[in-house]
Amino acid sequence: MKKFLEIVFFLRREAEPGWPVWKTIIFYSYRVLALLLASVCLGTLLLCFAYGAYSWGVFEGYFASAQILVMNVLPVVLLVFLFYGITGRAWSAFLIGGGIAFGFSLGSYYKLTFRDDPLHFEDMFILREAKAMAGGSRYALFVDKRIAVTAVCLLLGTLVLFLLVRGRLGGWRLRVPAAMTAVLAAAAVMPAYLDEDLYGGVDNYEYLNQWSATQEYIAHGFFYPFIHSVKDSLDFPPSGYSEGKTRELLSGYEDADIPEDRKINIIALMREAYVDFSRYDIPGLDTSGYELYHQLEAESLTGNLVTNIFAGGTVDTERCFLTGSYKVRNFRSNQNSYLWYLRDQGYTVEGSHPYYQWFYNRQNINSYLGFERYRYLEDDYINLCEDFTDDTLPEDALLLPEIYSDFQKNKATGKPYFSFSVNVQSHGPYAVWDTGSPERMDMSYSLACRNAMNFYLNTIFETDEELAKLMDRLRSDPDPVVLVTFGDHMPWMGDSNAFYDEMGMNIDPGEEEGFYNHYATRYLIWANDAAREIIGRDLRGDGPDISPCYLMNLVFQQLGWEGPAFMQAMEPMMETFPVVSTKGRYQVDGELVESIPEDRKDLFRQFLYMQYYWSREFIY
Repeated sequence: MKKFLEIVFFLRREAEPGWPVWKTIIFYSYRVLALLLASVCLGTLLLCFAYGAYSWGVFEGYFASAQILVMNVLPVVLLVFLFYGITGRAWSAFLIGGGIAFGFSLGSYYKLTFRDDPLHFEDMFILREAKAMAGGSRYALFVDKRIAVTAVCLLLGTLVLFLLVRGRLGGWRLRVPAAMTAVLAAAAVMPAYLDEDLYGGVDNYEYLNQWSATQEYIAHGFFYPFIHSVKDSLDFPPSGYSEGKTRELLSGYEDADIPEDRKINIIALMREAYVDFSRYDIPGLDTSGYELYHQLEAESLTGNLVTNIFAGGTVDTERCFLTGSYKVRNFRSNQNSYLWYLRDQGYTVEGSHPYYQWFYNRQNINSYLGFERYRYLEDDYINLCEDFTDDTLPEDALLLPEIYSDFQKNKATGKPYFSFSVNVQSHGPYAVWDTGSPERMDMSYSLACRNAMNFYLNTIFETDEELAKLMDRLRSDPDPVVLVTFGDHMPWMGDSNAFYDEMGMNIDPGEEEGFYNHYATRYLIWANDAAREIIGRDLRGDGPDISPCYLMNLVFQQLGWEGPAFMQAMEPMMETFPVVSTKGRYQVDGELVESIPEDRKDLFRQFLYMQYYWSREFIY
């Protein structure tokens, strides 16, 4: 063995002090090259998770672009070498650094499978929510060939390095510089990951649609777009932004008081994953259960709410509605919203969500938005539930009567009332096993599709019944009240949208029909007789297609209120750009476009400037 190690000296545990320089260089170069080769192989292998359930051709496309390969493999290499500097051992650096890279890739793979949505940097701020969703029976984690093979390769690579790269990188004098080199290299290449022109130059769309946010992401791999998404969470000001000039733009408007004799109560309810499937002409689907909701629509103002999200991300629609912002961030302090304005006008501002208060950090953020009181599951709805579990969500038969009860209790204060609640009963995913729900699909569909749709439709039809009861109570109420209800996003329908495909629904966001099918839900604005008497007209008919940031504008318009200065500034924007999607699509002068027309760019820049100012400069 000793003679063998004299020949293959680089396999020794340590370099001998008396070696010539060339031997020492080869000894350390072997370690670096072995670890580099192992981490490059692992980084390349992890690309098998990046494309989820999309075409194998996407994976092949990664190898046609040196940019995609380098930008996805380099983070894995730097992570491994960072831990080489920390631990000093090649095998442990590969196991820890590679294990972390594997974990991130696996998280995105599961998210793609369950929700057709990859992992973004901003998701790191809601890990608790992700853990809660993954921990229940609604999402069943799995191990497939990709996962098993990658795990085996990670362990085999660790074993090979343990046997062939023995010993420890000697002392902190070598290990600290090794770790710092990895950190400095990461800092040096970061601008390249954030560069928009470089990122936009990737061409891997033979099997993908570049107008789909998900597909545009996975065209770049995983680590490359994940690091690039850091920009989205940092919320940089729009190009050309000036705080002073934007303040001057807004100075032309002033908050308008609501006349005392026009202070109408508002009850708003956002319905989890509500969609009217009768609008899509799905063959073999019995949609007669929507008749009740259509009756409610017939006495209301209704239209399409074009959201930024699909099958998840509830708080985006929720907070766009409350703040008037077309995109939202992770609020960490008081935030401008229409709730603060209503409080200034003497309104009680409260609401309910019969689920955990930490979910999406609502217990903090709702107070930042201006809610005086908000009811959650903890210490409240859980006491009203029978045999609550995470898999038997509180029903709307409990929530909606409580909403009405809170409205009645507020009358004792003599203050006008604003309530915003979010239900949870219809939260997905939906049972693919038989739950005893009535059959609403013919036998041409798969059993899993039928079960999921039967469960979903039964759930929302139950809520429709509760909504009708609430409206009946409000109908006869002597106090004026307006009810606003809308869906937050389309529902989950099978891993990788399998059931949508099975039903023949076009949800391809690259096509106009598919874009609206992918992102549009319905809104309904209804007034009781007492409110209509004040307004002076009925609230009925077809409303415009709008983004959630404009829904409160529309409500105020119908009530004849001018509203706060920011809302007034958004009025001309709503007329010109009624749909502004964070996915890069806009409705301009009635036409869906991929970029703002030249003659509208100045106005759109003003929109962006005022939106940014409103999101940053708290004024209440």
